[in-house]
Amino acid sequence: MKKVYSEIGSGNESFLSTEVESVDGEYRIPKFILPKKIQEVYFRLWFFKKVLVISVHKGIKVENKDRNKLKILFGIGGRR
Repeated sequence: MKKVYSEIGSGNESFLSTEVESVDGEYRIPKFILPKKIQEVYFRLWFFKKVLVISVHKGIKVENKDRNKLKILFGIGGRR
């Protein structure tokens, strides 16, 4: 099954987007596609190289990234 992350917000190429992860890799679609089985709901604030993620499934965590970005996203993750 593929993992699907549907996001609304600023920072991606489009305001509504869906990232699909499969065994072959990952790709982004410029539209909002809901996962068939929802596993998490999250808020992500990416401020330069720091990312704050507040997730119903994983709790609150801060991550470090290699690249500078500015993103504010609300997302739904699951399987398709």
